[in-house]
Amino acid sequence: MLKDVRGRRTFVCLAVGGLLLGACSPSYRQDQLVQALTTICVTDYHLSVSARQVGQTLTVHLHHDGILQQQGTQIGLAESANEVLGNILEAIHRVILSSDARLNFYVVLVSDATVPGAYLTIIRYVEDVRRANANMLPPTEFFHRTIFDLKFVSGPTLGLDQLSLDDIQLEQFLSWQLARRIHTHLTDQLQRHGIPVDVGPCSGEFRNSEFAFTLNVAPTPGQAGLDDALIQQVFQDATSVIAQVLSDYQFKRFERVRLIHLPTGRSLLLPKTRLELFR
Repeated sequence: MLKDVRGRRTFVCLAVGGLLLGACSPSYRQDQLVQALTTICVTDYHLSVSARQVGQTLTVHLHHDGILQQQGTQIGLAESANEVLGNILEAIHRVILSSDARLNFYVVLVSDATVPGAYLTIIRYVEDVRRANANMLPPTEFFHRTIFDLKFVSGPTLGLDQLSLDDIQLEQFLSWQLARRIHTHLTDQLQRHGIPVDVGPCSGEFRNSEFAFTLNVAPTPGQAGLDDALIQQVFQDATSVIAQVLSDYQFKRFERVRLIHLPTGRSLLLPKTRLELFR
């Protein structure tokens, strides 16, 4: 979403889903969407936001003092953040669920003048919001389908008019979501079995009809390298997550999945037809 952004080591803890509200008929036309959202945020929640739609992605920027906090090189959420974020997510859901606008995604950028250049990014697929609103998606799964990220842009905090925004595609969103879910799953599995490894962040991308994921699983300092059986198990666990999520989304616009074990450079290439074996 943000151009010329460098990652920063951060710890973000967020347990907020936003209230989901039903809608019977469209209350906000496409041309009213941005104005309606900004007005609701000000009048009902006393939050000043800016919003912009690019393609079928709505981006909302909340610049709010005291919502982020920094300790040394670590940036996280302040104690009061959950209430504020819950309010803005509720406002967004109220509008998009009562609109005839053709939206696939919404993005919330959260910044704080006391932590210049830092942005908490929240990304959701609108169809996931609709399914959660209709009780077709459990809260825990809805949370796992939400992307939370913290980015840092060198220099002062920029507004939406100064940022280069993209229209998110489903395959991009799935690659980001899967990278995070793979990391969480591998961490849980390996810790549960007491295996002495470090699981670093996984990365994912979609290019030329192929999903590619980098798995950063390495032995802890002082331990021997990973044996072949463990690397194969890491590949299998990651593939199971990928197969299940892509099936749940009924996403078929891909041909291959490539897994790369970063410390050794070993890779596994699976055609789409073999993924069903791992569900």
